[in-house]
Amino acid sequence: MTLSAKSFQLISESKKQVPDLAYVYQNSLYLNITAKCPTACEFCIKFSWNYQYRSHNLLLTREPLVEEILKAVSDPKKYTEIVFCGYGESTYRLAEMKVIAESLRKQGAKRIRLNTIGMGNLIHGRNIAPELAEILDSVSVSLNTIDPEKWVKVHRPLPEFKNTGFNGVVQFVRDCSQTSLETWVTAVDLEETRHPQFAQFVRKLGAKVRLRPYLDDYESR
Repeated sequence: MTLSAKSFQLISESKKQVPDLAYVYQNSLYLNITAKCPTACEFCIKFSWNYQYRSHNLLLTREPLVEEILKAVSDPKKYTEIVFCGYGESTYRLAEMKVIAESLRKQGAKRIRLNTIGMGNLIHGRNIAPELAEILDSVSVSLNTIDPEKWVKVHRPLPEFKNTGFNGVVQFVRDCSQTSLETWVTAVDLEETRHPQFAQFVRKLGAKVRLRPYLDDYESR
């Protein structure tokens, strides 16, 4: 079952630790801007690592203000890349993403990427890829299988996305690849995703494949 933002809040408050809005990994800065997520993926580290990542608490008690996130960034010029990637799905806060990204560009951000479950179109009821292309350089979409039924089992979407989720993600990848965005499909490194059929499927969408170890390197999502 997908944990709600309220559940996230209750758990975070019990930990009595201030959540991190930004954290550094390998000279990149990752922005944690929402607790909301349309899925409860079985491999997500928030379930296996007790809501901690490399000593960072990413479990938000509330939706942070744009000003708070920008303050947490400080100097964007210091980083090779800035990535929207927290425990939640950043595209829920598309309007805030735009303001943040535009501000970071003005401050000298070299490169901006989005790590996503790929359901932004479904969340907003429209093709948001052109809007993302105006503020981002790259998008990494977590897919993990090309079987629609298995996608539901692995990603465990909210009920309203159960029947439309897989096709919505596929269309999102296709839409992103038709813009200026460098578009990646990421997947856990398993026998299925190593099969040439998976790479062929992704290439037909206009994207590239990146495999990642199971329950490791969260940011490579």
